[in-house]
Amino acid sequence: MVNNKYKRRQLFVDPEVQGALVLKTALYWVMCVVAIALMLLCWRIVTGPARMFHTHFEDMWFQFGPALLASFLVLPLVIYDILRMSNRFCGPLFRLRRSLRALARGEPVAPISFREGDFWPEIAQEFNALLACLQRGVPPSEPQTADESSAQQVA
Repeated sequence: MVNNKYKRRQLFVDPEVQGALVLKTALYWVMCVVAIALMLLCWRIVTGPARMFHTHFEDMWFQFGPALLASFLVLPLVIYDILRMSNRFCGPLFRLRRSLRALARGEPVAPISFREGDFWPEIAQEFNALLACLQRGVPPSEPQTADESSAQQVA
């Protein structure tokens, strides 16, 4: 069970990224519906008896209209799920960005931690290690290449 103290209160934390994901999801839904409708129309024309073109649309609406409406009703659930999933990476980046800005302004910054289930928990650990070095006044060590680290292990 998730502790309510650590639940996110805001679902839409990064309008640029999450808005783009919602827009793409809706666009993919529209493209899927159009593609299916065109395939069904072509199938009906090729396999069915010869008749006026507009009657195919009337028949298709009667046969497949309920499925279209059902997919339209499911779309908000899919968008909500996309927002919840994207919150697992937008939320941590939002927290990291906020701490980096405070650090750049010279304000005191506490170590950060991400919620359980968030993506990239190692970023919080790396930020906290950097923060500890900065607070001690010790410059962070130079990153080592794979060749340098293996040479140190051999020596």
